[in-house]
Parts: sequence; C-alpha cells; structure tokens
Amino acid sequence: MKRALAVGLVLVIAAPALANPPPKSKASAAKKGSGDDDDDDDDDDAGSGRKFSKANADAKGASATGDDDDDGDDDAGTTTKSKAGSAAADSTTTQPSEEMHKQDLTGHDMATNKKTTAEEKDRFFVDKVDTDKTKDGTLVQGSLTLSAFLYTESGGGYGTANGQTIGNDTTAPPVYWTDLRLQTDFRHIGGGRWDGRVDFRTRFVNTPANDIDSPGAGTNITTSQPNLVQSGLTGQNEYDLRELWLIRNGDQTDVILGRQYIPDLGAVKIDGLRIDYASSPKLTYLGFAGLYPLRGSRSLDTDYTNVVDPSTNQNDGRFTGAGGFGAAYRTQQAYGSFGGVALVPFAVTGDTRLFATSTGYWRINPQLDFYHFALLDIAHDAGITNLSAGLNYKPTQRLRLTASYNRVDTDTIDIQAAQFFTNPATAGATAQLPNTGIALNEIYIAHIATNEARGSISAALGNNERFQLTAAAAYKQRPDFTLDLTSAPGSGSPTGVPIEAASSVEIYASFIDRYSIKDLRLGVDAEDQFPIGATPYDRVKTYSLRAFASHELASGKGEWEADLSYSAANDTNDATVGINCATVASCYGASTNGVISLGGTLYYRLTRDVFMIASAYLQRTSISVTSPAGTDAPIDGLTGFFRIAYRF
Repeated sequence: MKRALAVGLVLVIAAPALANPPPKSKASAAKKGSGDDDDDDDDDDAGSGRKFSKANADAKGASATGDDDDDGDDDAGTTTKSKAGSAAADSTTTQPSEEMHKQDLTGHDMATNKKTTAEEKDRFFVDKVDTDKTKDGTLVQGSLTLSAFLYTESGGGYGTANGQTIGNDTTAPPVYWTDLRLQTDFRHIGGGRWDGRVDFRTRFVNTPANDIDSPGAGTNITTSQPNLVQSGLTGQNEYDLRELWLIRNGDQTDVILGRQYIPDLGAVKIDGLRIDYASSPKLTYLGFAGLYPLRGSRSLDTDYTNVVDPSTNQNDGRFTGAGGFGAAYRTQQAYGSFGGVALVPFAVTGDTRLFATSTGYWRINPQLDFYHFALLDIAHDAGITNLSAGLNYKPTQRLRLTASYNRVDTDTIDIQAAQFFTNPATAGATAQLPNTGIALNEIYIAHIATNEARGSISAALGNNERFQLTAAAAYKQRPDFTLDLTSAPGSGSPTGVPIEAASSVEIYASFIDRYSIKDLRLGVDAEDQFPIGATPYDRVKTYSLRAFASHELASGKGEWEADLSYSAANDTNDATVGINCATVASCYGASTNGVISLGGTLYYRLTRDVFMIASAYLQRTSISVTSPAGTDAPIDGLTGFFRIAYRF
C-alpha cells in the first residue's frame, strides 16, 4: 500500500507540468561551467541539480523569488543543445521537418555556438564559444581555484566548579585548510561527437596537537587518538573526484561513462554508465547503472570503505550497486523529471534502498511560478524523505511574494552517519549508558521529519527601485518520538524515552537602500525565532541583528562589503545538566550565548581571467551557564578566508 501511494504521489506531482505545454525558457547564465563551490552536493537528496528560480539576493526569507529582470523568462533549467538531424524537405511540396533539439541533462551547458548575452559578457564563470581555431578541433575551457581558510580563538580561564579549577583557558588549537580545485571541459574532442569533463578537488587540513586540559592541576593529558578538525567526512585530507566522464552525443542518444551525478534522479553520484534517449524535443528517457560511492564521502579513500550496520554490528562490505530509470520533460512553460532508483549492497541482503523522485518547474503564467522536489522511499523505512514545493508570485515589477513548504527527515543520519557511530572494537559487545565504562556512541535512529512552512513579501520602492523592503515568516516543527536506548542502568532490557514535539516561529525583516550616501548600498536585517508551545525548535531561542554596507571600487574591478552583527541563543532547558541530569530528556544544554562579529569581504577582478575574494571577521563570544551557574570568560575568534580563481 505504501509503495502504491508513493508512486501515485510522484505521478500526481509530475502530471500538471506534463499536461501543460507552453515559451521555451532560456538557461540560467549564472556560473555556467563553474560547478558548485560548496561541499553540500554529495547528498543524493540534494535535489535535481537544477535551480528552480533565481533567489532574490536581498531577501533571506524569499529563497525563490524568481528572476529580477522583466523579460518574463526566469526559467533556470538546463540549456538545450541543437543537433542537426533532419534533412530539409522540398518547400514547394511539404513543410520542413522539425529539427531535433535535444535536452542537455548533464547539468552543464554543452553548447559551443551560442550567442553570448550582454548579461553574460562580464561574468567570470561563463562558457566559451567556438572560434575559427576551435570549431574543427577541441574546445578546452575550465578554471583552477585556490582557497584557504583559517579559524583561531583565545580566551581566559574557565573558572572553578565544586572547588576545582576547570582547565587552564578556553584557547583552542587553530583550524586551517587549503583547497585546490580543477574544473575542465573538453568540447567536441577532435571535432567529433565526444565531450568530457574533469572536476577534482584536494584539501589539506592541519592536525592539532592531541592533548587536552585536565581538571585541577592545570596539566595536559596526551590522548592516543588524533585530534582531527571538522572537515569533510573524516576530518582528514581530502582527494575528491567529483566528476570524470566522457559523453558521446548522438542525434537522439547520448552515452555517458565515468563518475557523474544524475541530476534528474535525486542527484545520485555513480561510477558507471548512463544512457539518455530523446524521443522528442520535449521528452527524454534516461537510465543508468554502476557503483555507488558512499554518500557523504568527499575523498577517494572513503568512497568505497567498509561500513558497519549499527543495528547488527555487521560489516556491510565496500560496494553498493546503483541503478535507475526515469524521464525528463521540457515544454515551453514547464520542465522537470521523474523516475526511480535502487541502491543495492552487494554483501548484505534485505538492505536495499528503493526510492522514487520527481522534480519540476512550471510557469503557470508570466506572474506565477510553481516548483517542487519530492523523494519518497519505498523500501528501507518507507516514507517521504524530502518534499519541497513552492510558489513565486510577481504581480508587478516592484512586488514579489513567495510561499514554500519543506519536509526533510533524518535520512542522512539513519543511512549514512550512523554507519560511523559503531566502534568496530566493541562489535558484539552490549552497549552501555554513560558512566558505566563504555561510551554509548550510537542509538537506534528512527526517521524523524522536520517540517517548515515559509512565506515572504518583498517590495521595491522609490525612484529606480532605490529601497527594498522584505518581510518573511516561517513555522518550524519537529514531531514527538520515542528514543529507544539499548539498555538502561542496571538492566539489560531496552527502554524507551519519550521526546516531546518542538516548534518555533521565525520572523525575518530587512531594509536596503541601494543608492544611499555617497552611493553606498546600506542595509539592516533582523531575525527572531521563538517557541510555539512548551518546547522550541532545536530547544533554543535565537535573535540576530545585522547592519551592512557595500560599494563598488572606483576602478570598477570589484567591490567591498562590511557588516556588523550580533546574535544571541538561549537554551530553554533549565534542568540539571551534565553527568547529574535525571533523564535523557533533560540532558540538554542550559546556557545563554552571545556573539558579536565585525568584518568584511573584498571582491576583485585582477584581470579578465583572474578573480579573487578575501574576507576577515573578528568575533567575541560570551557564555553564561545555568547549571552549574556561572559565566565563562569571553572567547575572541578570528576567521579568515581567501580564494583566487583562474579561468582558461
């Protein structure tokens, strides 16, 4: 029954877009060929790999407000590529047959004969077009990006508790990493039908000294385990092969071989083979099969690692097979995809994951857009893993309204993160609660969904839309659930601990003056999150306020931005914490934190082909604790980031 409902829901979501053809949309020009610079795209639930609409840069609450221009064309789908496939008919007797314009489903614009628009002209990451020298050979384009990050902090003593000095001070070892990323496209290799892509990133991280402060005497204790920084999957150096594939472009069939993402079917990453067949310009079938690197892995040395089933302590083996089939559609006013995927571990039976997915964008009329993404598990804890849907309404050039709903469960924790909670050295041993000699580093994690409904309104006022006002509100909710512990103190039998539901409302507002004093761009925004009911979302109340200014450099080669912000977080649990907490439900933090931050960012175009970003921020964090009552010494921190990119 659940399977039928899941498949039915996918078809229902996809049907409106399929049933409503109407103006073919142009592709988003933003950062074509550059790939995504963040590290979040390894999750196979990340979406389709296409942006449904361009976010309003001035409205945090309006995450999908549509295009900022008035051309009535803010469809950000994948660019179609033209392949001459049909011969012209005799115009005196018959009409010429329609030329096949296939959809390009690789997630990268592969056209080399397009006309560069004025909007694209000065962008850094933009695709090359053929010249007389390249059109009969190989067009090579790409970028090399070097990034560096640093965080360091220092502070005073922790103070005393129960007559003992707690540590020497709050100074933590610095964290820094250096990241080098190469992205290269090879178009119509040798003047033929083959294209290729390489996207490789390597990151080097530091390993802080593995010693910790001991209570009382103020001496250090050296640990036997390395002190790994929080970076990537394991906190160690990363050698991340994101993409490495070849594609043969046929008149109707494309064959792609290598490491690749399947943007239209849950953004699954595979090492294998994919075949796309365009039955018409509007409909393309796609299927794939291969090996499935461990989700969340960001390095070749963890792509195929042994994992442990946390419920059985059994080794699941290194390899999982992946396969799927679906279709992508494109009409004049809609595009999207739907299909199913199977992830099958080779070494374990009964642990197959099957899910159906659907994604789409529909321009209902020039003022109203609808988008959705759905991922439904139909095996391995069947249920809705991810469901997002939204509306963008633009009644006039100056007014934007959005409404969206998002539901995400703990799929990542349940399927991926839990694999690493089990210590292989304790496999087969009975897990214990804290203070019994063995740390309980895993529990049974059920699917726990979080829900968010959000709405926003943004208006441009004054001459030349000088002022921008934005207001947004969101409702966040997590249902109640029962925490199943492996065993209770003094008992070998499982016990269940009820965890109450939590919900909060978040209010956001911003004001921007685009052409202020001395042509500065000035703005201020604020956010407040407060509970609805007894327990707030994340068990914390938050508040933040930010003021910022930016201005283009006189040379026209870049701009600077500076901001000053303050944020506060107040834990709402007033029960005794730490080792003396009475129940699991009360073992949460009980502190009030405040952070003030001052810093800025510089964007600068050194040459047409070299671009850099540099930022630095100073922070001061103050912490007061409810139990045991007291105030920690403030912590002063420095965060620095630098990136330089060269395109070729």
